[in-house]
Amino acid sequence: MADVDYERDEQMLEARRLKRLEMRRKRMIQKRITLGVALLVLVVLVVVIVRSCGGDTPETENADPPPTVPENNVQLPVEPEPKTSTATLAAVGDIMVYDSQLEDARKDDGTYDFLPCFAPVGDLLAAADITVGNFEANFAGSPYSGKPDFRAPEDLAKTLGGLGFDILQTANTYSIQNGIESGLTNTINVIRGAGMDTLGTYLSAEDRDENQVVLKEANGIKVAFIAFTKGLNSLSVPEDKSYCVDLMYTDYNTNFSNVNRAALTSAVEKAKGLEPDVIVAMLHWGSEYVVQPSASQNEVAELLINAGVDVILGTHPHVVGPMEQRTVTVDGQEKNVFIAYSLGNFMAAMGRDDPYLEESVILNLEFTKDQNAGTTTISAVNYVPVYQFDNGEGAINRYEVRSAYDVLASDPDEDTKKLMEDTIALLKTNTASAFDRGN
Repeated sequence: MADVDYERDEQMLEARRLKRLEMRRKRMIQKRITLGVALLVLVVLVVVIVRSCGGDTPETENADPPPTVPENNVQLPVEPEPKTSTATLAAVGDIMVYDSQLEDARKDDGTYDFLPCFAPVGDLLAAADITVGNFEANFAGSPYSGKPDFRAPEDLAKTLGGLGFDILQTANTYSIQNGIESGLTNTINVIRGAGMDTLGTYLSAEDRDENQVVLKEANGIKVAFIAFTKGLNSLSVPEDKSYCVDLMYTDYNTNFSNVNRAALTSAVEKAKGLEPDVIVAMLHWGSEYVVQPSASQNEVAELLINAGVDVILGTHPHVVGPMEQRTVTVDGQEKNVFIAYSLGNFMAAMGRDDPYLEESVILNLEFTKDQNAGTTTISAVNYVPVYQFDNGEGAINRYEVRSAYDVLASDPDEDTKKLMEDTIALLKTNTASAFDRGN
């Protein structure tokens, strides 16, 4: 079904392009007809005037023929054609590795293969121009383990890079779980070594200056990314390493009550200095297992939007939260902004009884730039409902992330069919939106 969806999307885009070309062709034909009629009338008038000036003088065989205007020399007025371009962004939530996932991915030779987990949605991830997610673990070397240290094998970075991920948010609960050097530093180096960008954590003050804003360009559209985390799992950053993580609160290791307004607005200003068309803020915020945003989240969202952010992508609650598109006025200009308060768990075998931990989404945003006007808008928003299946310890591939619609199209048993239908309904309720892409 993923291939069908992808082909359908490609056909839709091609149909839109052909429709635009057909409209331009019709407008040009109409202009030619109008000019042709005007020229014909002009020729007739010239003939009538010449004949009237000649009185009753009979025409002779040597009389000059009526003037003609060669068709090839007709100069049509040239109007600038609307020039637009589009870029797409795919975003997913938390990518975590628990012990059972490590056991499932481990091969006989000691390496790890995570591709089977993501393969069913690989086309959806690769289809976007830019793909991002929240990596909530460390590449801190062996021994590999799940909770509480979340030390993931480097093979996972290679898999994510191969699937088309461009940016992994590393500013989150586990940024320094395994220490500054063995945890944070190694994680940054492994991710960058796999061809992706890290977002929100840094090797040095100079690295922060250079990479606090990650700028990506697709089809002539520049998208700037920044990231912040609410806290660090009750850990504190050493005073001499204050550069290493972008923190949303000044009291990040206690009450999360004092929003770090200066740091947030400074990052946005730095992003604006790169003259992007779109600014995206990836935020690790909110409360675990809580769907509705808090007053503090609303305060941060308002601050960032007023500063110039266009899109907010949230993680940390492990469940999918509300999504909304607003029309706001910033610096006297009206524009649309989009907020996804939480994208849920994309890969995490949490083993808890809390609802909605397996349901997640692949969020898709489309940006369209009018090259003539120099404006960029959020032209489309949708999400694909996905579910992380646990097929049991005896399965060849125990864990799989699959599109709910693909599962329904595979003629599942009644229990699985109901599970997917409930997943789709729950996500519509939790997102409080109609952004579901549909089957």
